[in-house]
Amino acid sequence: MSDDGKLAAGKIPKDVLKRLVFTCLGSPSDRVLKGPKVGEDAALLDMGDRIIIAKANPITGAENKIGWLAVHINANDVAARGGKPLWYLSIILLPEGSPESLLETIMKEQHEACCDLGISIVGGHTEVVPGLQRAIVSGFMLGETSAESKITTDGAQIGDDIILTKGVGLEGTGILASDMRHRLVDHVSEAYLDNAVKFLDLVSVVPEALEASRMGGVHSMHTPTEGGVLNGLLEVSEACALGFTVYEAEMPIHEETVAISEALGIDPLKLLSSGSLLLYVDPDMSKAILDGLKKINVNANVIGKVTEGACVIIDRNGAERAAGEVLQDELFRILEGE
Repeated sequence: MSDDGKLAAGKIPKDVLKRLVFTCLGSPSDRVLKGPKVGEDAALLDMGDRIIIAKANPITGAENKIGWLAVHINANDVAARGGKPLWYLSIILLPEGSPESLLETIMKEQHEACCDLGISIVGGHTEVVPGLQRAIVSGFMLGETSAESKITTDGAQIGDDIILTKGVGLEGTGILASDMRHRLVDHVSEAYLDNAVKFLDLVSVVPEALEASRMGGVHSMHTPTEGGVLNGLLEVSEACALGFTVYEAEMPIHEETVAISEALGIDPLKLLSSGSLLLYVDPDMSKAILDGLKKINVNANVIGKVTEGACVIIDRNGAERAAGEVLQDELFRILEGE
């Protein structure tokens, strides 16, 4: 029986997941190759000659482009398994009294995102819900891969280079610039805010995930979403029971993210970071992968290594600190204070 502890907005804490969620998983199946586990991006299901990849994720922290985001966030986690996203379903929940145009906008956003990625929408559900404050879209994506091509979060190995693409806090920066412009406009330039909103257009990691998978040498991939890049690193570490040493100075961060973070007093490493991809690769393949990503216009840096020891961050001044647990994404902390 639960002790009815109060839960903060955002991801359920890991200890609660292990106690209340992972203990209630229905009947076991020997066809589940990879099921629920902290850090694992999507389920892997044995279909004989192919492996089905299944992922479900809602959009709850954004109001702008939620249909578009729902498609891409779920597609990202399928691609991070080394497979192509193919089929999509969604549950769209609308506040009572919503105009039909809101549903039309969400559906068009989903349609356009799926067309861009070659994905078919194969089902779902739409409903108007009394008491709901704003629209919520919960997506479910299916894809497929082969046994040889599948990638799991727990595949990271000691000595692997850790590569980060694009930059930290991308989605969080875009959402804050869009939904909290009223608080930021006196502290951050209009040009920075306009640029930051466009970060939402960068949330897809499907091209870089598929390109890196094709090149080989990738032992693990992970999408650092809620809790930011720091939480993504910690999730991989827990999944593979290994540590890491990473360097803040090597982590790409946009000027807009720095400005918004300073204005709101937030840690960008703990800010929602959809659009970034963490790759754990054989050091002998790092340069080739970085060059391959550059050819498809994706900037990336080696930010550290997988170790046997603790989870360590070297800050921009060269000081070492332990990577502490991320209790709540900075986006939700700020939104709660509104």
